Amino acid sequence: YISTLTIAGFRGVGPSTTLPLTPGPGLTLVVGRNGSGKSSFAEGLELLLTGSNKRWEGRAKAWGQGWRNLHQPAATTVAAEVIVDGKGPLTVQRTWPADAALEAGATMAKAKGEAARPLDTLGWAGAVATFRPFLSYNELGSM
Repeated sequence: YISTLTIAGFRGVGPSTTLPLTPGPGLTLVVGRNGSGKSSFAEGLELLLTGSNKRWEGRAKAWGQGWRNLHQPAATTVAAEVIVDGKGPLTVQRTWPADAALEAGATMAKAKGEAARPLDTLGWAGAVATFRPFLSYNELGSM
């Protein structure tokens, strides 16, 4: 379960901004006015956990090149605090240096008192790919 999502320099989010969430089962909706950063948080979290973004697939190349916030020249970071049943809190973070390409980011996971390790070592890749935990507005509406 995700308890917080923090983004800096990604899409429509400039300075570091944290979205607190209530961790637990069920559907979480993030609502707000246009331009408030909803899609930036959703796309950042999807990229963090899956390594890709379904909304960007099949679009013009320029669409995927606009992932970095133009007004925040420092490193770009997407991080989530995750509560894992039976294991406790875990920090998952992906950081890109200031001039790095999207593919250059690596996602690391760190449990309290342990060394950071690649997200792939947690064994979540198959489950996240099969049961993609993100729905766009259009996907949700079609359900």
